[in-house]
Amino acid sequence: MKLGHLFHPTIIIIKELLTEKYGDPSEIVEKFDSYSEPKNDNSKMHEVGMYRCKYYITYELANGTIQLSIENDGFSTSFVMLSYFDKTNSKIIRQKAIDDL
Repeated sequence: MKLGHLFHPTIIIIKELLTEKYGDPSEIVEKFDSYSEPKNDNSKMHEVGMYRCKYYITYELANGTIQLSIENDGFSTSFVMLSYFDKTNSKIIRQKAIDDL
C-alpha cells in the first residue's frame, strides 16, 4: 500500500525509518467507516475527527510489536502515536500473576 501524505508527513517519515530498521510492516490498515471513500486529505482529516477512521501500521518483532497510528482527541486535535507492546515483560507479568493465584 502506498501511503499518501495523510494528515501530516510525520507518519510517512516515521514509517520510512521503521521500515528501514525493521523491514516491511506486517500490517497496514487504512479503513474509513463512512458512506464513501474520502477523496482528499481534508476529507480524511474530517473522518478522523468524527472517529470514522482506523489508520495504523504494525511491525511484528521477536520481542514485541510496534504500532504507528493516527489518533485523535476531539475534532480539531489529531496526532501520530508510536506504541510498543513488549512480549517478554508481558510473559513475565502473566507468569507472576499465575504464580500468585
